[in-house]
Amino acid sequence: MTFTDKGVPDTAHRLFRSLGRKNAYEEVAAEIRKLIFERRLQALHRLPTERELAEQFGVGRAVVREAIRTLERAGLLQVKKGPKGGLFVAQDFDRPINDSIVNLLAGGQASLEDLFEIRLLIEPYAASRAAELATEEDLARLEQLLDEAESDRNLGASLRVYNIEFHRQILRMGRNPVLSVMGETVLRILSDRIHALVSPITSEKALAMHKLILAALLKRQARKASSLMAADIEATGKRLAQLSPETLVRLARESPTSEHIHLPRA
Repeated sequence: MTFTDKGVPDTAHRLFRSLGRKNAYEEVAAEIRKLIFERRLQALHRLPTERELAEQFGVGRAVVREAIRTLERAGLLQVKKGPKGGLFVAQDFDRPINDSIVNLLAGGQASLEDLFEIRLLIEPYAASRAAELATEEDLARLEQLLDEAESDRNLGASLRVYNIEFHRQILRMGRNPVLSVMGETVLRILSDRIHALVSPITSEKALAMHKLILAALLKRQARKASSLMAADIEATGKRLAQLSPETLVRLARESPTSEHIHLPRA
């Protein structure tokens, strides 16, 4: 397969076959999805234009447009605007999960407490698996992350980003991509909504707990790593419990850019 310097397949080497009929956006989406999952189309690869795709598939542009929308909602394609824009392969596999959870929160069918419950189900298990499966390189990265957090703490910087990244890395060290996608999605949504609950004191306490979790991981103490992770999550949950039911509902339903909620520092 050859491409022009604009990333468009050479006309002599057609990337997609003609489907031979109209109104087939599901089939167009399925063909593109198949090439992505077969790794014949890699992440960030630029696809032909909407018009060129319509010509190759032998369908109308409206069919291609609907197929693109379908794959964009699924997190497999990304449409970028501007001079360097176009249609690109993406790997935002968590996007449908993210949208579903956000909609449940906005509609009142789910609450922030539900997200904490999911974290307590997923992350302690991930920590125990990490104690068993993490490589020396994984643990070295985790040590480096905490070293950087400690250095920035001494300079008075916020530890929130480091603390969130610590949890993300442990989720990935569990070596279960489904668990990781679910856990990271819930972690991101929850942290975006309660970021104002985090104070310098709670960040310090989280960093201290993360050091204990790392020590358990280095000693391959799966049960201890799991219990420490649960305690770490529960500590944040206790601060959430200080809020009124009305505030909890508002935080769950509103955009993460809503005004901050300030809690006592103790």
